[in-house]
Amino acid sequence: MRPLRFLQLGDVHFGAPMRGGRLRLDAEAARTRARERRAAFARAFEVVIERELDGVLVPGDLFDDESIDTDTLRFVAHTMQSIAPRPVFVAPGNHDPYGGASPYRTVGQEDARGVRWPDNVHVFAHADFRTVAWPGRDDVHVTGSGVATNSPDATRVLRERVAREGDGLHLLLFHGSRDDGHFLQPEKATHPFSREELLAQDFDWVALGHYHQRDVILDDGGRARAAYGGCLIAGGLDECGARGALVVDLDPGSTHVEALPLDPRQIHAVDLDITGAEFTEELRARLDRALESAGVRAQDLVHVRVLGRRARGLDLRALDRHAADTFHLRIDASRVRAAVDPAEFPSLEDAVTTEERFVATLRDDPPRDVPADRVHRALLYGLDALEHGQLDARYEE
Repeated sequence: MRPLRFLQLGDVHFGAPMRGGRLRLDAEAARTRARERRAAFARAFEVVIERELDGVLVPGDLFDDESIDTDTLRFVAHTMQSIAPRPVFVAPGNHDPYGGASPYRTVGQEDARGVRWPDNVHVFAHADFRTVAWPGRDDVHVTGSGVATNSPDATRVLRERVAREGDGLHLLLFHGSRDDGHFLQPEKATHPFSREELLAQDFDWVALGHYHQRDVILDDGGRARAAYGGCLIAGGLDECGARGALVVDLDPGSTHVEALPLDPRQIHAVDLDITGAEFTEELRARLDRALESAGVRAQDLVHVRVLGRRARGLDLRALDRHAADTFHLRIDASRVRAAVDPAEFPSLEDAVTTEERFVATLRDDPPRDVPADRVHRALLYGLDALEHGQLDARYEE
């Protein structure tokens, strides 16, 4: 039996806005990332042709919502058709379920928008597991199912034996939540399963979608039997590191899994402790070292979490100059605390400077029913305004 070589590509999330979360991309950066997502998707299918792979598995969340725009839908269909007659197998996920107004409902026929899915695309638009043959390979069988709605579903679809057909290589394709390890997301549970339930099915390969971190599942003998490929391109702080797809070489005796980077950028979450930094140059030098240590490149997206205690008079706006050196840099100073001891300030009666009177007022007569952390942030805001003549909202997440 000759080996099967294919691309596994999931959790693309076409149509995701890219502007939420703690990164807070501006509109132009979000548009750039949307273009890069399309370019990465197109590049993935070019690799299929260049490497002469046998086809593509897409385990869900190709789209972020059922109301995907027509232009994107046509682009996806055209890109998939570009590798014909090689097949593309799709298992709808919770973000792009096959029910309702799903774009998958038009498989095999043209819809009102004039979009027709190519003949080489097979969508598992049903809740039960069904098996189809790999075109041109009567020794390869693909079993899959789809998600019907975008809502949590605790059905353990792998608890019972999944029926298979024919002899040869057997592949399983579905969108689900592994729930026996660090990938558990109870609030987004979709067809949960454990490693033991998955391996008991004894498929040669299981292509998984839903979680955005790459995770290869090995059997007790150390052979790769399943994987989450991760998301195509990064969009949030839980998606740091290289992003892309998987190239899988499969035969009855062995499995080789290769990570294929496709995202031209990476997200980095960097901690910066400013305790003890007393002037601008030292503050900037610390950030330089932190970014270099994290391997940040000019094209990357960076979230800098500033920690520690800020020295009196130290202006955190000095960190903003780095924004011009990277594609996107977000400074989060919400955890910074002032390197001042309110107890060291004189009483309101003995206060001479405006700073002293301000600190003494907050210390000795804080607003009623206001949490201590808010009072502390008010202290930071006030000292910044008095020292720098400007109120900055960087202490809020």
